[in-house]
Amino acid sequence: MLGRADANTGTAVLGTSAQGTGVAGRSKGANPGVAGVSKDGDGVTGASTAGNGLSGTSTAGTGVVAGSQSGKGLKADSVTGSGILGTSFDGIGILGQCGHSDSGGFAFGFSPNNAPGVMGTSFNGAGVHGFSLRGSGVDAFGVVGITADGEPVAGQFNGDVHVTGALTQGGGGTHIDHPLDPENRFLDHTFVQSPERKNVYDGTATLDDHGTATVQLPYWFDALNENVQYQLTAVGGPAPGLHISSPVEENRFSIAGGDPGLKVCWQVTGARRDAWARTHPVVADGKKEPEERGYYLHPEAHGQPAERAIARLRHPETVTRENRVEEAERV
Repeated sequence: MLGRADANTGTAVLGTSAQGTGVAGRSKGANPGVAGVSKDGDGVTGASTAGNGLSGTSTAGTGVVAGSQSGKGLKADSVTGSGILGTSFDGIGILGQCGHSDSGGFAFGFSPNNAPGVMGTSFNGAGVHGFSLRGSGVDAFGVVGITADGEPVAGQFNGDVHVTGALTQGGGGTHIDHPLDPENRFLDHTFVQSPERKNVYDGTATLDDHGTATVQLPYWFDALNENVQYQLTAVGGPAPGLHISSPVEENRFSIAGGDPGLKVCWQVTGARRDAWARTHPVVADGKKEPEERGYYLHPEAHGQPAERAIARLRHPETVTRENRVEEAERV
């Protein structure tokens, strides 16, 4: 049965149900089961006071596809249930696309297999944008960000970032406004690297009348550090006898062997030994898994093509910018 309804100013199709489905569409071919198109208003509007405003389910394709020339492609309002709920077993639960508009939307998608739970594509703006005043802008278990061809970064955080687990990186540093010319220049420093989780403490001590000094460290130094190392530098003159007379004990150490009044720059390093560090030791020289051999974290640095990236091997569902644009144009 083929049904069609046209309206110039009102609603083309309105379905109301007390307990069942307001409007249901099924298609076995390539065409949509239900399609809503609007030149000025909403293509499809779904509203519910207790259940789902709009629910789309697909076993192979896209659960819901909506398009609009100037209004909203899809709008769903719910008082207590889900505004939009999309579920897909093999395809995409919800696919959201934005061409040049500055507006955005909200979506929830769930995928039990290898497809994305939520996928957002945008040519100029943000594919997926999350904002929250007090909670989480985006709350996700497992996030993968890969720099696409021609794009600068895989992820950007404008604000504080808290990581409770391990953070690994190929490199890194600080990027700040230049202290001498903040309006026109940047200043970049790299992080200090070590095969241990090093803690660094330093300061300046002045030797007393006996040529000695005791340095007080933080009260938690002994509890946090092990494998303590020392560096001493005399300021203003040579001090061949300068040495550590007493190593760290009860969060302090002692210096001796210099002239009275001599200033000494000291540095102490320690390796973390807190509970988390002990249960997560650093493996400095690790082997790649058998399936990862022949692949690289940075293939371009070794003269290898991008296809040899471990990121693509570990996450084959990720695609480049060109692939995403082609997919968006096909929808």
